[in-house]
Amino acid sequence: MQLVRWLPVVLIACGGSKPASPPANRTTTVEAAPPTRSKDPYQAATWIAKLGDPRERERAITELEQLGDPAAIEPLGKLWIEDRSVRSLQVLISLARPLTPDEAKARFFTDYEATGRPASWQRAQPFLIRALTDLDPANPRSVDAATKAADALGEARLPDAIEPLLAVARRTPDKKTFQAQISAVRALGRQIEFKASVGPALGKLIDVDPPRHPRAAKSKEEARPLEERFGMHLAISGASINALGALQATTETTALILALYRTPELTSQIRRTLVGIGAPARDALLDVIAGKHAAVEKLFTANKLGRYCGDKDELPDAQCMRVSMRDFYAALLLGDFHDPRAVPALLDALQRPAAPAYYADDTPGPTQHRAIFDALRKVGTPEAAAPLRAMWMDRKLDIASKAAAIETYAFVARDATGRAELAKIAADNSANDELRQAAASTVARISTDKADISLFLKLADKYLDASAKKRKEADAKQAAAEAAERPLAAMKQQHEASKAALELTAKDPNSTTDAIKQATASARRISDAYQIAKRTHKEATRPFRDADMAAKAYLGFARMFQTHVARIEVAIRCKADVDCYASSLQLQPAQAATQVSTYLKDISTWSSDEKLGLVEATIERSMLELGKRGSAASKHTDALLDAARSDNRVIRQSILLALPKIAKVPCTECVAKLEAAMAAGEGKVSLGDLNTETAIVRAYFLRAGGRVP
Repeated sequence: MQLVRWLPVVLIACGGSKPASPPANRTTTVEAAPPTRSKDPYQAATWIAKLGDPRERERAITELEQLGDPAAIEPLGKLWIEDRSVRSLQVLISLARPLTPDEAKARFFTDYEATGRPASWQRAQPFLIRALTDLDPANPRSVDAATKAADALGEARLPDAIEPLLAVARRTPDKKTFQAQISAVRALGRQIEFKASVGPALGKLIDVDPPRHPRAAKSKEEARPLEERFGMHLAISGASINALGALQATTETTALILALYRTPELTSQIRRTLVGIGAPARDALLDVIAGKHAAVEKLFTANKLGRYCGDKDELPDAQCMRVSMRDFYAALLLGDFHDPRAVPALLDALQRPAAPAYYADDTPGPTQHRAIFDALRKVGTPEAAAPLRAMWMDRKLDIASKAAAIETYAFVARDATGRAELAKIAADNSANDELRQAAASTVARISTDKADISLFLKLADKYLDASAKKRKEADAKQAAAEAAERPLAAMKQQHEASKAALELTAKDPNSTTDAIKQATASARRISDAYQIAKRTHKEATRPFRDADMAAKAYLGFARMFQTHVARIEVAIRCKADVDCYASSLQLQPAQAATQVSTYLKDISTWSSDEKLGLVEATIERSMLELGKRGSAASKHTDALLDAARSDNRVIRQSILLALPKIAKVPCTECVAKLEAAMAAGEGKVSLGDLNTETAIVRAYFLRAGGRVP
C-alpha cells in the first residue's frame, strides 16, 4: 500500500505565556545550598553565584557547562523555573549525564578523569518532570523544554518519570506539541526495567482506529487536514511500535497485529517488533492466517477489510472486490521467523484463490500468493518442495503463480528432482518468457550437472547469433540515422531562436502590436516546422533504433543464460565443501571470469558490470548451498556477517537468507555485526529496503538469543 508522505510538523512560535503553576505535590523551587563565596574561575560556586546577575548569567551558564560539576544542577533548575530558558535546562541535562573516564578526559573534566562522573539524574528529575507537566502548546519554548526533558528522562530510566511521560504521550496529537509527544514515546521505549507497565500503556496508543485516510478525500482542500491528522497518527503509532520493539513487550502482540491491518503503512516497523517478540507473535500469526484469530476476524468484519469498495468507499456492494489482506500480511511476517512450523499453514493458504492484497487508487497490489512464496523461500524447508513442484507442473495454473512456484522451488529443493522438466521449459522457444526465465534460474540454482551448462550455452548462442545479426543490421543503418540528426539539430536551433526573439519582442516596451503579432506568427510557423522535423527524424531513425534495441535485448538474454553457468560451475567445483562455498564471498570480477572462462569463450568482451553479475551469481548459489546445510556451515557465520555490509543487493540478500539457517543461537555477534551493516548503509537511499530486511534479521537474532531485555 502506498505510504502517505507527510512532512514533519513545523513548530510555529505563537508568543510566550506565563509559566503554569507546578503540581500540588511538587516543590515550587529547589533551593541550592548557598555557594561558598569564591572568585576561583575553576570552581562551580564562583559561577553559581553569578546566575542571579542578568549581566553575568549567560557566561555563568557556559562556564558551568564547561566545568561539568553536577553541583550546578539545582541552581540551574531554579533559574530555568524563573526564566524558562531552554539553555539552562539543556546545561542541567548535560551535567546530570554520566561520563566514563575517557569521556571526562576528552572534555577536560579533570576531577572525573580517574573515576568518571556518576549520573545525577535524581537531582535533575524534578525539573525534567516539571518541564513535562508544564507543557504549553501555545509556548514554543515550553514545547522545546518538554522535548529535551523527555529525551533526557529516556536516558535516565527513572520510575517516577513514567507517568509524566505517559501523560504527554497520551495527549491528542497536535502539531504544536507533536515533537514532544514523539520524544515522550521514545523515552518510554527505553524503560526496559518497567516494561510490564509501560508495554500495555504503549499498546493502548496503537490499539485505535486511524483517522480518515487522505485517499478518501473528495477534494484537495479536504485532503490537506486529513493528511495532517493521518500523518501525525502514523508518526505517533510508528514511534509507539518502535518503543514496543525496544521493550520486546510480548503482552502487546494482539495490538501490534491489529495495527498491521489498520495501518499497513507501518508494516516495516511492525515486522521488526513482532519478530523481536518471538514465539508468541509467530503463534498469533499462525492463528491469523488460519482464520482463527478472534480479534483480527472481528476487526475485518467491523471495518470490512476483506473487500475493496473504492478509495472513497463509494462502490455498491455488488461492485466491491475481494482482497487477500489478511493472508498477505500474515504470510509476509511469518517468513521473518524462519520457522519450519509455519510451512503447513502457508501451504494451506496457498490453496486459496489468489486475490490482490489491496488496491491503491483503484490499482491492484500483489496477491497473497506472492507473500506466501516469499515466506516459503525464507524458511527454506524441504517439506515445501513436493507441493511446489505439483503446483508448477499443473497445466491449469496461471502463468504468474506457476513462475513464482518455480522460482521458490529452488530455495526448498534438496536435490535435482524436477530439473529435467524445468530445463525443457527453459529451452522451449514457444513457452512464456516469464516462465522460461524462472525455469532457467531454478535449474541454475539446483543443478550440479555439466549437461545443464551445455544447455545454457546452447540457448545463449542462439541469442548471441540473433544479437550479432541485429547489430550488423543496426550498423548498416547507423549512417542514415546520424544523417537525420543534422536537419533536426538545425531546426531545433531555429526553434529556440524564434522563442527567444518572441520573448524579447514581447518584453520590449517599444514593440508595436504588429511587431509582436509578427514575432508570434513567426515563432508559431517555426514551431510547427519543428514538430514536423521531429516526426520526420523519428521515422528516419526508427530502423536503426529498432535494430539497436533488438541487438541489446538479445545480448541481455544471452548474458542471462551465460551468467547462470557461474551458478552451476561453483556447485560442480565445491560439491559438498562448505569452506569452498564460503570462500566465494572474497570473489572478485576478474577471478569470477577466470572460473567460467572454460565455458564462456567470449568472456574477454564482457563489461565490468557483466562480470560483476558472475560474482553475484556465484555468491548467490554459494549462500543457498550453505543455508541448505544448516548448522554444518555454522563455522562460517562470521564470514557471512562481515560480508553483510555489502551494498550489493543480490549479495546481501543472499547472505541474509542464509544466516538464520546456519548461525547457532544465541548469537550476540550476529546482532552487533548486523547493526554495523545497517550503520554502514545509513543515509543511502538505494539501500532503504535492504536495510529494512537487515533490521528484521537483526531482530530475529535479538530474540533468538541476542541482547534480550
